[in-house]
Amino acid sequence: MQKSGYTVTSTTVTSTVIPIPQHLEIGKIIGREGRNLKPICEKTGTFISVNTNTKPAQIEIKYNIRLPPPSNNQINEAKNLLNNLVEKIDKERKKHLKEKRENNVRFLDDFNRNNGSNNHTVSRYHKEISVKKERKQSKRETMSNIKDFMKR
Repeated sequence: MQKSGYTVTSTTVTSTVIPIPQHLEIGKIIGREGRNLKPICEKTGTFISVNTNTKPAQIEIKYNIRLPPPSNNQINEAKNLLNNLVEKIDKERKKHLKEKRENNVRFLDDFNRNNGSNNHTVSRYHKEISVKKERKQSKRETMSNIKDFMKR
């Protein structure tokens, strides 16, 4: 899963590369304005970048060659913190998907109970369409009643 080696690019050296699972959004890993990565950089004294030019995208842990290199402990700590971050985001994603599925199932169960039909399942989209049609019909009836009242 992880590659070690040193790649020199201008004034930074890439010491470790961590692949990002394809099902995770890179923006969630970075966080708004780098909120997820900046604390790791500051805590470990490393520079972290995301390389999206590779498949899968990769997190690169780098350090400045003009400064004393961070110890292996700092690089390993950055690697561990990044792995924990990726796992946390993956767990949140799975939890969100599970909640979404449960909400859809609850919705379908409620809909089926109200209609007395257990064999027929309707998507949320179809339910919204039927509600819109009912509102439109109700509005027509209301307008018709108002017109009748005005004619009197």
